[in-house]
Amino acid sequence: MNDITNINSNRASLSSNQSSSIKSRNEAKESNQSSDSTVAGDRVTLTSTASRLKDIEQQLSNSSSVDSARVAEMQTAISNGDYNVDADRIADKMLAFEDFMSE
Repeated sequence: MNDITNINSNRASLSSNQSSSIKSRNEAKESNQSSDSTVAGDRVTLTSTASRLKDIEQQLSNSSSVDSARVAEMQTAISNGDYNVDADRIADKMLAFEDFMSE
């Protein structure tokens, strides 16, 4: 009978040792996490060229690629009948483009 009582007391001491061991591990984890948060995280540094390209991209996205004044001028010329199509010039440009593309 003495062994049975001894077993129960051993279990009690084991569970108290386990709980203190778990507490120690949790405290160690918390300590590591708090020290990790004080360490600087990843950092990105852009070169001056990348910064300039980003600025240029922003400027281009804010500007229009269509010359509104030129479009209005062409619309007016077409509606007034003042716009003349130069067929020879268009043909020359098309042939030059074909030569360029075949190179």
